[in-house]
Amino acid sequence: MSYERRLTFNLRVRGLSEAEIAEALDEVRAHEAVTGTPAVAEFGTAEEYAKQFPKQKRRTRGKTINTVVTVLAVAYVLLVVVLMLVFRVDIRDFVGPVTLLPATGFVLAGLLAGFLTDYFRPAQRSTTARSAVL
Repeated sequence: MSYERRLTFNLRVRGLSEAEIAEALDEVRAHEAVTGTPAVAEFGTAEEYAKQFPKQKRRTRGKTINTVVTVLAVAYVLLVVVLMLVFRVDIRDFVGPVTLLPATGFVLAGLLAGFLTDYFRPAQRSTTARSAVL
């Protein structure tokens, strides 16, 4: 687990935009290149360095995945209730004795997918870094 990945994840959790994250990573990389010392020695752990940035209300892809999956799980529960009460269909014939188990599994899978999406998605390069490469 690299310093950059941990820093990227922590900055996403704090709500920074991808452009702001790219700028912060460029600064860390530039400082490492100039001084030759690792970022952790100069800035502290990625978690500590990320705390210096203000929290913002911004939705990450992972949070969006969590929201969509939770809405789908609630829709499933409502469908089960409507089928049982209005149409007298016993959903347990299809999903087994535990009616809410599929919804619970879906929510847990969504939480894991959202976390992994935010954690493993690489940070974008800033526009200045892209223009330097070209």
